[in-house]
Amino acid sequence: MDFSYLDREEYKNIPLHNENDMNPFSENKHFFIRKYKMQGNKPRLHRHSYIQINYVYKGSGYHIVNNRKIEISKGDIFIIPPFVPHSIVGEEHRGLEIFEFEFVSDFVLPTIENSDNTKSCLDFAYLEPFIVTEEDIKLRFKLDDKMQNEVEAILWEVAEEYKNQSPGYILVSKALLLKLLVIVGRAYSCEIKGTRTEEILNKYKRAVIKAAEYIENNYDSELTLERIAEQINYSKSRFCYLFKAVMGRTYIEYLNEVRISRAKELLRDTEKNISDISFEVGYKTIANFNKYFKLLTGITPMKYRKNSESKQKL
Repeated sequence: MDFSYLDREEYKNIPLHNENDMNPFSENKHFFIRKYKMQGNKPRLHRHSYIQINYVYKGSGYHIVNNRKIEISKGDIFIIPPFVPHSIVGEEHRGLEIFEFEFVSDFVLPTIENSDNTKSCLDFAYLEPFIVTEEDIKLRFKLDDKMQNEVEAILWEVAEEYKNQSPGYILVSKALLLKLLVIVGRAYSCEIKGTRTEEILNKYKRAVIKAAEYIENNYDSELTLERIAEQINYSKSRFCYLFKAVMGRTYIEYLNEVRISRAKELLRDTEKNISDISFEVGYKTIANFNKYFKLLTGITPMKYRKNSESKQKL
């Protein structure tokens, strides 16, 4: 998912933390988690290039996003997208304790290779809180008692996995993060149910699904930006923004992924020559086909076919 639209020029002087700042002493740059206390600190407006979830484990304080300030207390959870300036403020007598869970967006977003189809890729409940403008970012979600227990159990388990770093801890943590995001997504969906926001989000998702399915059904033809945008009745600029925001890739990147995915099937399951396959999946030149195939798979089409034949003989 692309959040570059939130990186505004007027924020350039506000400190921006990147993935290396999550934990500079660890090779794991996928995620970071900690629980900490805040007592009598001054507001420190900052930004980060990754996503941050904060859960109020104990006490109370304030959450500030630019000029908006709201009181937070036990059971509140909030998601901060990349590039958005924010600060958490605690006061000594309030005993504020926060679970902070940071992760890069690519850690949890689905891809063509592990999604059955476009609609399943977009049906994840956790997507809704992110498809927003900065003005629409929720400063908090209030979880009920049942959700609080679920969230706290997840956070403690991830913290333990992160501390021990036993074999497979990244995979386990990813699964737990997905569960956490779905819980938050459900809370968000309940909160916006019946509102204009829900209507807008559903419209966006339907448009992107339609565009992606159009690409999947017409990948072998010449698909221009104008042609695809026309299918969903959006301007070219609006289509580009929505598609990248929801799918995490541009329509050109998605088109190449679809084409190369189909080419891999033909290389594995048919004896067609590579040149014919390149034209069949929509490339006008074999050079372009070879370029994108190697870019997305790391090997040439010929090498991929040989590897597939070797596996079939085993």
